[in-house]
Amino acid sequence: MTYAESVQWLFDQLPMFQRQGAAAYKADLSGTWNVLEALGRPDRSLDHIIHVAGTNGKGSVCTALSNALQAQGRKVALFTSPHLTDFRERMRVNGEMPPEEWVVQFIERYRPELESAQLQPSFFEWTFGMALTWFAEEEVDAVVLETGMGGRLDSTNVFPKPLVTAITNIGLDHQQFLGPDIRSIAREKAGIIKDGSPLVMGRMRPEAQSVLLETANRCGAEVHYAGVAVHDAGSTHGPHWPENRATAHKVLEVLATTPFGRGLNVPALSDLTKAGHAGRWQWLPVLENGTRLLLDCAHNLDGLSKTLKAVEDETFDELWVVFGAVNDKDLDGALEMMPKSAQYAFCAARIPRALPSADLAQRSEAYGLKGRAYSTVAHAMDEVTKRARSTDLVVALGSVFVAGEVLTWSDAR
Repeated sequence: MTYAESVQWLFDQLPMFQRQGAAAYKADLSGTWNVLEALGRPDRSLDHIIHVAGTNGKGSVCTALSNALQAQGRKVALFTSPHLTDFRERMRVNGEMPPEEWVVQFIERYRPELESAQLQPSFFEWTFGMALTWFAEEEVDAVVLETGMGGRLDSTNVFPKPLVTAITNIGLDHQQFLGPDIRSIAREKAGIIKDGSPLVMGRMRPEAQSVLLETANRCGAEVHYAGVAVHDAGSTHGPHWPENRATAHKVLEVLATTPFGRGLNVPALSDLTKAGHAGRWQWLPVLENGTRLLLDCAHNLDGLSKTLKAVEDETFDELWVVFGAVNDKDLDGALEMMPKSAQYAFCAARIPRALPSADLAQRSEAYGLKGRAYSTVAHAMDEVTKRARSTDLVVALGSVFVAGEVLTWSDAR
């Protein structure tokens, strides 16, 4: 079995939320525990855990923490989701993905065992178990974990006492699973808070903060607040980075007070970096004619609103928006805030959940958005970049699968 065949088996055989939606969602941790037992409990070999949840920003915070600890000589494992172009992006040790051959060998070894035990894990449960197995084999010093969805029932929530937990912010997303309002969603995110483990809270709505404080008080978790977000003039890191950087910095300050953090020099705020976290306010190589290309996979209302406001601050003659969406999202709020003056290229990622581009274009007309529908992301990017002038700006938005296909398109050109 080749690496490509192995990954295709993962995508085809295991329920995957990003591709299928609700059909792949599991509302308990039994599947995760079954996988970990079948793998010999790799979690027991991992002692130093940093666990991060939130609606937006958790990936950037995790990446910044991994980068900072690695820069001081620690061997750091990083688990994030979803991936954009390569499945192995989800699991890294000091920035390096596992070898393709290791992934193949893992699947060939454990697939028969899980099948003989009649286990039917989800894609995320299997991937999480694979990541922990690799981290344990690599004998890492610390593991930085990004929750997949929510917190309380997320597969990553299996460690009884992390070094520190962090929750970045809480907005409306995945309401069909996490609850209809901010307080309900906050209760699910608060599920990562553990007895005796300090909690760092990023900037968030008061109603979310009150839920987290209630949980922290009940668990006996010491609460720390992220510092003030400092906006750097001329920064290319995007509108989300100042708040995420402040949260990561506070986590490092808290870590420095623990036995694990003995000797840790907390870097200056300006020295933190989210390098390696693709698809979030990412400037792609400029076209030959000078047209600038911006990629951002913000897809919930809070993230999209902040992204669009920052786009307004950019200088351009005409704005081109390449936009794709999934068919199980409430699009009305997103379409309402999209700029009416932009030229749109509606597209669909190559996943079952993708909303057909013609349908997206039709729905967008009701909100005054004008453009053309293209069957694929690559076709949309090809056509828009042919038409855009040197003084224009092209922005690609939508699901993470749209972002992944834009990156693939960019690498190939």
